[in-house]
Amino acid sequence: MRSALGYFSVFALIVAGLLLVVRLLAPHWLQNENDQAQLIYLLLFLVLIGGGAFGTNRAQMAVALKQALTWLAIFLLVVVGYSFQQQLIDLGTRVRSEVTPSAAVSIDQQTDQPRTNAVAIRKSSDGQFHATGKVNSALVRFMVDTGASSVALTGTDARRAGINLDKLDFSIPISTASGQTFAASVTLDKVSIGQITLRNVDAFVLQEGLDISLLGMSFLGRLQKFEASRNQLILRK
Repeated sequence: MRSALGYFSVFALIVAGLLLVVRLLAPHWLQNENDQAQLIYLLLFLVLIGGGAFGTNRAQMAVALKQALTWLAIFLLVVVGYSFQQQLIDLGTRVRSEVTPSAAVSIDQQTDQPRTNAVAIRKSSDGQFHATGKVNSALVRFMVDTGASSVALTGTDARRAGINLDKLDFSIPISTASGQTFAASVTLDKVSIGQITLRNVDAFVLQEGLDISLLGMSFLGRLQKFEASRNQLILRK
């Protein structure tokens, strides 16, 4: 009997300590009825797991205590993870921006914390700003070019975005780094960079001479603001 009471006392102290830690880390937990109900269900479940073993031999009580604490730890990890989900998402987006510089990370206008009203793009190793976005529903990797009057798509990217190149009129002369070429004027249904989406964006599709699609002023000029620092470009809608 004393062994059972001893195990139960240890179990109760551990539960109380873990709940106190979670309460300090996640102060908003247990402030609504759903959280309170979940805690009650957990405690009842732990009683069912360990209740039968308290009062039997020491080995069975040790196993029951171990099982109960395992389930309690899983539950508390879920609670803490849920409470800090936004911070974990923010951390993930910042890590992604470091690993993949062309990934556009959404940031808040006032705090520069990851949110939705603006996006930040880190400078690539070649000294340019590259942004992976979407044209219609197709992923497109752009190079940001403030000197380009319009968004310019390679033929490959245009085709992936659902544009039928056979129906385009490549009659507009365009000068590129590779020389003179011809382009066709199109209107893109939707262009997205991170959380920033613009519709009915004027663009050119180049017949040849373009290695990467350009994010030009027909997109950038419609933003509230865009600003570049040494290592980062911020676009604000």
